[in-house]
Amino acid sequence: MNQDHNPKQNFERPPFKKTFIRSQVVSLISTAVDFAISILLHHSLSLYYVTATSLGSLAGAMTSFTLGRNWAFLNRHGHIRKQFLRFVVINLFSIFANTTGVFFFKESFDIPFIISRIIVSVLIGVFFNFFMNRYFVFR
Repeated sequence: MNQDHNPKQNFERPPFKKTFIRSQVVSLISTAVDFAISILLHHSLSLYYVTATSLGSLAGAMTSFTLGRNWAFLNRHGHIRKQFLRFVVINLFSIFANTTGVFFFKESFDIPFIISRIIVSVLIGVFFNFFMNRYFVFR
């Protein structure tokens, strides 16, 4: 096999600082998509806030995978099916954590829906999603 066709051989992981900054930009964009859909579904269409949170998180996750793979972690050469499967596993946990976190803050402390979404998404995004994407999904 010609060495030029080996995708892993030509892949060099971007520096930590660069991927961290780019992944935070991706997180902001993905969160904007997530929140826009969640708020639209909950406030405009009167969808139950837990359902709205789950659907918004799903849309944000798809945005995150696309931008993370192609820009933040620069791993377009990895096996997309394997990356996507690992991403799905991580994001199922992330969606669960976001949904239960919003429920916890809203029900336990009567914190408004949008404030709860912000608190939870920052915690999950910075302390879980970045490290899992860098070291597990797009490794």
